[in-house]
Amino acid sequence: MKHFGHKQINLFAIVALLAVGSMAWQSHALRQLAPATPSVLVTVDFGRVFNSLEERSYEQERAQAVINTIDEDLMGRRKHIEDYEQELELYQAGSDKWEALIRQQQLELVEYESLNEYRNMRASREESKGLRRIYTNIRKASAELAKQNGWDYIFINDLIAPLPDGDDVDMDSVISARRMLYANTEMDVTDALIEFMNASFDEMAVR
Repeated sequence: MKHFGHKQINLFAIVALLAVGSMAWQSHALRQLAPATPSVLVTVDFGRVFNSLEERSYEQERAQAVINTIDEDLMGRRKHIEDYEQELELYQAGSDKWEALIRQQQLELVEYESLNEYRNMRASREESKGLRRIYTNIRKASAELAKQNGWDYIFINDLIAPLPDGDDVDMDSVISARRMLYANTEMDVTDALIEFMNASFDEMAVR
């Protein structure tokens, strides 16, 4: 009888462990299935943000300063090339001096055209660098502002731009590029983001 009683106790212990394990698993499963807290979503008019930033004006002025320096060089080179015409009139066409001046003028013209091409490439590069910096700062500012206000997501409201007119538009591509079907205007935080970024930029400028 004692041996049988020992077996019975072991059986009860196993059943109890299974019951406790089952309850623990059910409790964990219920926690996983519990409804999540609703996320807070807001939107911005990216175009208005971008064009309203003081940083944007600063980047444009900085890029233009670089191009202005190159343009001044180009103007000086252009004038020097044109001045050859007056000097050429002093010599007989086909003479050694005349031929030397022609060759020098052509060489400087090639250099001028190369510099002009570089000027256009540099302008594109400076604009691209500025846009990258601004976009990076918009993302950083959005993250900071979202943390301050308890926002979970900030979406670019692509509904602001109207669909293009005309029947020859590739509407499939246009519609496929859209991500939003409706946006509550009360959840637009464009002005808040602009004010936040401009205030931060002014503070950095003072420093």
